[in-house]
Amino acid sequence: MQHIELLNEINDVMDTYCKGCFLKSHFRRTYGKNYAHRFCIQNCTVGQELQEIGRVLTNKEQH
Repeated sequence: MQHIELLNEINDVMDTYCKGCFLKSHFRRTYGKNYAHRFCIQNCTVGQELQEIGRVLTNKEQH
């Protein structure tokens, strides 16, 4: 995939799944921004997918 395609994929995933996410907004209200962010990165399958796309993007930039 091209660099721009990967960035567009990240935006599409975030627009589709992260905007309006009930869990993120609940955790942010209840426990704070850092807790909600950590949950998204460590426990959410969408966050894990975004990390994988980010790894591919990072590897492309290094080459």
